[in-house]
Amino acid sequence: MRILLTFLIMTSTAHSYSFKDGVKAISSHEIVQSIENDSKALSEEADEKGSWGDPVFRITAKNFPKDSLSDDQTPMTGVEFGISQKVPLTTKYGNIEDAFKFMGKARDFEARNKREELIRNFWLFLIESKKLKEESVIIKENTNWISKILKVSKRLYANGKISQQALLDIQIRKSELETYNNNKEFDLEALQDKLSYLLGFNGKRVNTKTIPWGLLNSKGVKSSNKIVDNKELSLKSTLLAREKILMAQKLDYVPDLTFSVGYTKRSNIDDNGDFVSAMVSFPLPTSDKKYAASSKATFEKYSAQKRLENYKKFRKSDENRIETLIRKTESELKVLSTKTIKFSENSRKITSKSYSLGNTTYIELLKSEFKLQELLIRKSNIQAKLLKYKLDRRYLIGEKLYE
Repeated sequence: MRILLTFLIMTSTAHSYSFKDGVKAISSHEIVQSIENDSKALSEEADEKGSWGDPVFRITAKNFPKDSLSDDQTPMTGVEFGISQKVPLTTKYGNIEDAFKFMGKARDFEARNKREELIRNFWLFLIESKKLKEESVIIKENTNWISKILKVSKRLYANGKISQQALLDIQIRKSELETYNNNKEFDLEALQDKLSYLLGFNGKRVNTKTIPWGLLNSKGVKSSNKIVDNKELSLKSTLLAREKILMAQKLDYVPDLTFSVGYTKRSNIDDNGDFVSAMVSFPLPTSDKKYAASSKATFEKYSAQKRLENYKKFRKSDENRIETLIRKTESELKVLSTKTIKFSENSRKITSKSYSLGNTTYIELLKSEFKLQELLIRKSNIQAKLLKYKLDRRYLIGEKLYE
C-alpha cells in the first residue's frame, strides 16, 4: 500500500506543474521573445542610424589620351587617389540615434507588458477553472440529494402517495443533473487545452495548492510587489523618440558637408610634381522634402503625446470604475451568502421533509431544489467575477501578479 501510494504521488507530481512554473513558461513565450528581439534590433539600428557613414575612397585615371593611353604625353595626365567623408554640422545624427534607442526601450517595455498580460490571461484561466470545479461540486452534491429523494419517492409511489409521473419527473431531473455535470467536465477539458497553448505544458495540470489566491484578495500595495506601469513607460519612450526625431528633422535644414581630398600621381613631364586637390560640397535644401518631413515629425510627436495623455486619463477612470464594481460585487455576494442562500437551504430542507411525509407535491420539491442550485451557481459566478475585478485592478495599477 505504501509503495502504491508513493507511486501515485510521484505520478501526480510528474503530470502537474506549479503556478511559478506557469509564470516562468510565460516569460519564454514566443510572443514575448518576438517583441524582445524587435527591441534588440531597434537598439542595434540606433548605431546604424547615428553613424556619419563610411568614408569613400576613390581611384581616378585622369586625362589619358584616347589613342595611346600613355601617361607621359600631357602634363594633365595622372592617377588620382582621393577620399571623401560626409560631416554633419549639427547633432542631427545623435538625435536620430537617441530616437531609435528610445524606440528600442519602448518595445522592451511592450515585451514586459505583454508578459504581464499573458500572466493575467493565466490567472483568468485559473479563475474560470476554479468556477467550473465549484459548479461541478454543486451539481454532484445536488445529484446526491436528488438520489436520496428518489429513494423516498419510490417508497411514496409504492404506498400510492405520489403518481408515476412524479417519479418519472424526479428521475428526469436526476439525469439532467448528470448531463450537466458531464458538460462541466468537458468544459474543464477544453479550458485545459487553451491553457496548454499558453504555457506549453501539454497533458499537465496546474497544482491548485500552489496558486496564490491570497494575492488577489490582498488589500494595499506592498513595496516588494509594486512595479511600474510598463504600458505607460512604453508610451513615454515613444514620445521621447518622436521628440528626438522632430529635433533631428529641424536640424536637417542645415545641410551636411562632404569634404574630399585627392592626390594625383603624374609623370611630371613639366617638372611641377604631383597634384593635390580639395573640395567641399553640400546639397541645397530647395525641395519640399525636408519641410514635409519636419511637418510629419511634428504631427507624429503630438500624436504620441495625446496617446500618453489619453492612456493616463483612461487608467484613472478605469481604476475608479473597477473599484466601484468591486464594492458592488462584494455587497451582492454578502447578501447572497448570509441571507438568500440560507433562506433557500432552509426552504429546501423544510420542503423535502414535508415531501417525505406526503404533505408537499414533487413540483414544490423540485422548485426548491432548482432554486437553491441556481443561487449556489450564481454565488460561484459572482465570486469568479470578483476575483477577475481584483485581478484587473492589480494589473491596471501595476502590482505584480505573482509572488
